[in-house]
Amino acid sequence: MRHNPAHMRMLTRIRPVAFVGCCLTALGAGPRVAQPGGEWTLVYAHPAVGKYEDISFPDEKHGWVASASGSILVTSDGGTTWSIQAAGLARLRSIHFLDAKHGFAGSLAGVLYETTDGGATWIDITNRLPTPPRGFCGIAHVGKRVYVVGRYNGGVADYFYSPDAGKTWQAKDLLSVADALVNVIFLNEKVGFIGGMGKSKTPAGPMGNGPAIILKTTDGGKNWRTVFEHVGGRGYAWKLFPIDSKLIYAGLQSQDGVYRIAKTTDGGDHWDTLTVATGRPMGPAIQGIGFIDAKTGWVGGFFAGMYQTTDGGNTWTFVPQPDAVINRFAKVGHSLFTAGTRGVLRYDAHHVTH
Repeated sequence: MRHNPAHMRMLTRIRPVAFVGCCLTALGAGPRVAQPGGEWTLVYAHPAVGKYEDISFPDEKHGWVASASGSILVTSDGGTTWSIQAAGLARLRSIHFLDAKHGFAGSLAGVLYETTDGGATWIDITNRLPTPPRGFCGIAHVGKRVYVVGRYNGGVADYFYSPDAGKTWQAKDLLSVADALVNVIFLNEKVGFIGGMGKSKTPAGPMGNGPAIILKTTDGGKNWRTVFEHVGGRGYAWKLFPIDSKLIYAGLQSQDGVYRIAKTTDGGDHWDTLTVATGRPMGPAIQGIGFIDAKTGWVGGFFAGMYQTTDGGNTWTFVPQPDAVINRFAKVGHSLFTAGTRGVLRYDAHHVTH
């Protein structure tokens, strides 16, 4: 790892489109899908171009959604109303805010943006990085520590770390243990996890054929070890969703017609693989996973609708609705947010259906 001495170079400032179009409220924005204990509501009808890739809520009021088209949606009232804040950025895959003002957004092409004014302007800070980046699929932080990984294909396992909220960066290549990195979370300054694809099991086989893996660090990212490896063929640990320091869920992206998740109850040292559904179409499947509490959660992905569990992932029920390509969930207070083909969705846990 090394610092980049050129991080003070002049940066390119990108001024996005501010507040294009009208905001939609949760009331009357779209049909509701009632489920036990709550319901999903379309709170912002704005069809995705490509798909919505990531969601970040640094607090219960301020939130952002990034899309593959290079646009960013914003809310400042806890997700009741949304608007388009930025457009024309690179193909975004990740977005993450440290607080209501300071955030980062990463593209699949390897462009890293930073904002310090709540998304009013985004600056390309790619030249601060010590090595040429090749795509950013996941971003996380603890305090001023920022972690970025990517990408999901091409034999890229880059891990970037900033100890000072993005002023300086260090880099590490994890290609010795993974062929692709997708998602990163940190529970505290020491313990973190990365989900992605492991090394191919075929001797001298091509990259991109490995199994889903989860890596763990207990020293703040200096060293990583494999704590989960799925035996079901090619796949990814696509999204990680922690409930607390012990209970963590992961959505497993497979292509064999079986939908699965992984679950740990001991802080990530041991994982169980749980089946969501069988006999599904071959090809890309689950991506996003999110839980409103320790037992009740959903998965979505490259299919219309979601699957819901109310017993911690042991059994699942299909929830029919038109939304598809769901990539990320975010819990905000008593609500859960995601975004699909129609726009932004919210699940209100305590809503009573009349």
